[in-house]
Amino acid sequence: MATATKKVHAPRALARAAPEASEPGALEFLVQQDNGRDYYWEIVGERGESLGRSGSFASYEDAERGARRVHDGAGSARVEHHAVGERQLEAV
Repeated sequence: MATATKKVHAPRALARAAPEASEPGALEFLVQQDNGRDYYWEIVGERGESLGRSGSFASYEDAERGARRVHDGAGSARVEHHAVGERQLEAV
């Protein structure tokens, strides 16, 4: 089954937000459909490596909206160090 993709490019400001990185690379958000006919978004690095993937969405539009929300909020996200088991997530 063919995979539908649409690229949502990351802004250059996101790459500059991490000054400790030696060379900022190009990132892409790809919205794709899996064989189960669900949609998901994936963050892909400049060499095609997968850097992160969402859960399933019922429609392409929902997956794209989710990707845009992560994309838009990434610049304000903090990077923190936590030891394994230190942070507990609450179910919503």
